[in-house]
Amino acid sequence: MKKILIVLLILPLFVFSQRRKDRDTSAVILQPNRIEFEKERDGSEFYVVPGDENGILVAEETLDNARGNGFIWKLHMIDTALSVKWSQDLVIPTDGAIIGYEYFEDKFYLLFNKNRFRSEDLIVYQLSADSPEFITYEITTVFPIEITHFESVGETLLIAGYANFRPVVITYNINDRIPRVVPGFYDNKNEILDLVVDEQSKLFTVILQEKMRNKKYTVRVKTFTSKGDIIQDNLINPGDRKSLLDAASTTFAGGLQYLAGTHSRKSLQYSQGFYLSKFINGQQQFNKYYPFADLNNFFGHMKPKREQRIKNRIERKRAKGKIKKFNYRLLVHEILERDGEYIMIGEAYYPRYNYSSGNSSFSPYNAFTNSFGRTNPYFLGYKYTHAVVLAFDPNCNILWDQTFKIEDIQTYSLEENVVVSASGDRVILMYLEENEIRSKVVERNEIVEGRTFSPVKLAFETDEVKSRDPNVEGLKKWYDKTLFAYGEQSIKNDSGVGGKTHRKVFYINKIQYDLDRQPN
Repeated sequence: MKKILIVLLILPLFVFSQRRKDRDTSAVILQPNRIEFEKERDGSEFYVVPGDENGILVAEETLDNARGNGFIWKLHMIDTALSVKWSQDLVIPTDGAIIGYEYFEDKFYLLFNKNRFRSEDLIVYQLSADSPEFITYEITTVFPIEITHFESVGETLLIAGYANFRPVVITYNINDRIPRVVPGFYDNKNEILDLVVDEQSKLFTVILQEKMRNKKYTVRVKTFTSKGDIIQDNLINPGDRKSLLDAASTTFAGGLQYLAGTHSRKSLQYSQGFYLSKFINGQQQFNKYYPFADLNNFFGHMKPKREQRIKNRIERKRAKGKIKKFNYRLLVHEILERDGEYIMIGEAYYPRYNYSSGNSSFSPYNAFTNSFGRTNPYFLGYKYTHAVVLAFDPNCNILWDQTFKIEDIQTYSLEENVVVSASGDRVILMYLEENEIRSKVVERNEIVEGRTFSPVKLAFETDEVKSRDPNVEGLKKWYDKTLFAYGEQSIKNDSGVGGKTHRKVFYINKIQYDLDRQPN
């Protein structure tokens, strides 16, 4: 039965790939370089850590045993031309697992636990782009911690997560090698939304969701020095009738800080619009709310007729002095700062379930639930529908908004898929799916280049992609106007170019964009 299901799922993809040949490709996206790492075993996994113009650290987890002492990881440092600068083997304890990775000021960090069953014992490896030599830091948190965030700022490593379901933030100075618990977190049950580092000022900000006395939720933002000394503690006052679901923050600059996210009146799952908040020296200046119906292009990812029907409903409500309400789940990204305006990004999604009927007994009637044919939902993953980009001025007035349709992406955990970059007045939105870089270029409320589909460039003209791993592909920012695409591909080459007719590889493609070029 499984073989039949697989065939039914794969056949439409081949038909779809034939239709792609007629799609438009982008005139502003370039792919000058590519590097491949051959996968010798199915068990090997790859992790990529971008390091600005110092290159990319590629960490390959293998199944090679290090004489009973653990497993071998292969590290490769590649430069901006995607040439290998050095390679190094790293032995990880048998029961160890990678938790996170980070880059800050010319240094790469890999975070592992020594034993996946003892989360309080950690190992950090520090590397540089110039040398394969590494420094090892062994960290003991004393108590078990479920790590959700790993960052570095200056000479301090930051670890955030939960201990006994309570938030914890730990600093670890790489000079004195002493872990310290940052005070002011463990005594409450707030949820850590994000951990943001300001590279220039060497400050870090912790964004939390906090429950208020009226059982509504708000956002608290705490900013610290790299040593863990608090500088500012901002709590948004959302009013009596709204809950704030999430937040993104600008860097802490001279006492000025902006927060943006989504809000709701009742549900903590669905948002009804955006909020924008401004703080100066710890004082909230204002908090502005914008329902989805107030945006010009929020429904632009839909077909024109459906979009127009929704806009007509919005106008009919508005004529009666009312606001049409819409409920969406949104994953909020960072805030980009550009020439006096701030750009916020979010991705709309919904969970997918497969409902199957089943009971513990042979009878369709279950006496314990008093129901006929009990239905058990099976979680399939999160499906993404579109990305939202909006810009606001220093007074939190929305200047423009755009949307970007997302197709074919489904993940088991919530992930940021769309990469947004700006150059001059133009903004490019991109994501990678099914060996294609899908993009859109906008300039405020105008579309400069509509949705395009640029195939991931292969190493040889006679290469043909036979399959890919949908769980191992993505697009990441690198430096300046440069990104990189990565993924796993099984490639066929009947001519035997490159020495093989078949190869399975982990690839990295250098991606550049030039928004000054004339679009198609």
